[in-house]
Amino acid sequence: MQLVYSPDDDGNVELKKKLQRIMPTQIQDIIATTILLLILPIGFSIHYLYVLPTWYPVMGEAWVIRAVAIGLGIFNVYTNWFFMVKTGPNGKHSMLPNVVKPGFKHCHSCHSMSPPRAHHCPVCDVCVLRRDHHCSFGGVCVGHFNQRYFVAAVINLFLLTMPLVSYAWSLLNLKLAGGVSVGNIWQVMLPHLAWTFGFISFNQFAHVLLFVFTFTTSLFAFYLVTAQVFCLFKGQTRIEFLMEVHAYQLGFVENLRQALGSRWPFIAISCFIPSPLPTDGLSFVTREMFNLHTKDL
Repeated sequence: MQLVYSPDDDGNVELKKKLQRIMPTQIQDIIATTILLLILPIGFSIHYLYVLPTWYPVMGEAWVIRAVAIGLGIFNVYTNWFFMVKTGPNGKHSMLPNVVKPGFKHCHSCHSMSPPRAHHCPVCDVCVLRRDHHCSFGGVCVGHFNQRYFVAAVINLFLLTMPLVSYAWSLLNLKLAGGVSVGNIWQVMLPHLAWTFGFISFNQFAHVLLFVFTFTTSLFAFYLVTAQVFCLFKGQTRIEFLMEVHAYQLGFVENLRQALGSRWPFIAISCFIPSPLPTDGLSFVTREMFNLHTKDL
């Protein structure tokens, strides 16, 4: 039987290769979003109902004060996450304008004209305005119109996990015989081995896991905050940092205003505080333009 070549075969091969690249990221998105929406709330509930009551009776004044403060942080994390996903990086620009302007370039992936600082996301399969990165915790890119919500979410996550790490560590000291010391620190670092060989009980093992989970969450949130501050300080997105693009360095305060809006100092307080962006995501002020305008003033 003679096989007949069809031009569609090349398209099918390219589609298969594309799916092979995207599928692992989509699975990662599902896992990360499940952690955020299921595992993390379980951890917070354990702190509310078990860790804090170790020192403060439930519904007592001291417990209520701490619970409300932590609850406010949790509320800010999830409301900012919701608006990050709902708003998206392109805002109302679901379809990019198919026009030719200075700085625009043709995107071969989505076959449209892409504005400056926009980059194509292979997972979302769209050009993202001022694309920073693809956030697996929600399966959406972080870009021009939703970066403020991402930054506010990770700041709140870091601030609320800091005291939780302290409480989890203090509880671990109570549960381990003689507290955590140089002699038994390995039991915290290798709890599965310590439990397997009988150095700690299952109850102690669970407390070690609680501390490790809380500490890891706080450390990851700190990394995300640090990465955002670093790029904002340099006037870059993560992609622009990798590509060594320095054209949009306007000074740290102005960089914050360009990326997070005119009310950037207040975005971590509430996602409901408006913070209008100075640009529409299709054009941006360069360092040369900004310096020239400053001199004219």
